[in-house]
Amino acid sequence: MSTRADRPSASALTLEQFVQALTAQLDRAQDALAMKARSGRPLTFALRDMAVDLHVFWEVGNDGVLRIRNAGPNETGASLVKLSFTSITREMVEENTIAFQSDDDPRGLGELGGSLSPEQRRQLDLAGVRTVGQLKRLSSGASPVEVEAYLGIPVMRLQAALRSAAQPAVLAHEVIEEPDGRTLLRIQGVNLAGKERPEVRLRGEPVEVVEAHPNELLVRPLSHHREGQIEVRIGSAMATGFFYTGEGREPAPTAATVDPWSMSAGGGR
Repeated sequence: MSTRADRPSASALTLEQFVQALTAQLDRAQDALAMKARSGRPLTFALRDMAVDLHVFWEVGNDGVLRIRNAGPNETGASLVKLSFTSITREMVEENTIAFQSDDDPRGLGELGGSLSPEQRRQLDLAGVRTVGQLKRLSSGASPVEVEAYLGIPVMRLQAALRSAAQPAVLAHEVIEEPDGRTLLRIQGVNLAGKERPEVRLRGEPVEVVEAHPNELLVRPLSHHREGQIEVRIGSAMATGFFYTGEGREPAPTAATVDPWSMSAGGGR
């Protein structure tokens, strides 16, 4: 094995980084194949008995971490690393692929504001944690101290990210037409219901909450609600979004703007 004892070059990767980067790319290819199969198209290709030879230099820095660097043109003395790939079936792809529909919080980690730096999000991505829901599951199965020891992300950063993840968020909406001709609005998101029943306003006006679930609210718009801002309040936390109920409804009035939280069902706050 070829090694260099001086300071590792900038292009060198630790063995852990190399393996994680490789498996992350394979995971993404696997997810894409699974989505293709779910769309109804038969699986048309797969890797089969493919071998890749890499010529690399192994480098050990003062920190004692083993790194590898790809050999450049005409460089001699490099080690040969052989990687082999084989074919897999559609069933194997689906068995080892994340069920996207089961993710209770599909937001990307970048939507947590500045809680996590780009480098920290990359570390989580390499560990297979790409959504807020996956971060929550990781944190529920291990303490922040354990995660810090494994990924090198400070406990305070993880705790700040989890606090941001616990805030309500409106992600989408859907118009539901009832048999009697009335319209309901399904508001989709995360953390939309808890111990306290949510308050919902459309264009600043309170509306009836028919059903409340953490990922979904069903509300009854007023007859003149056509489009505008959604406001969901749970205790002191609030999430906002926008709605559009369709062309067939009566246009919303253009009266003076009302303070969204100046009134509540029980009187002024």
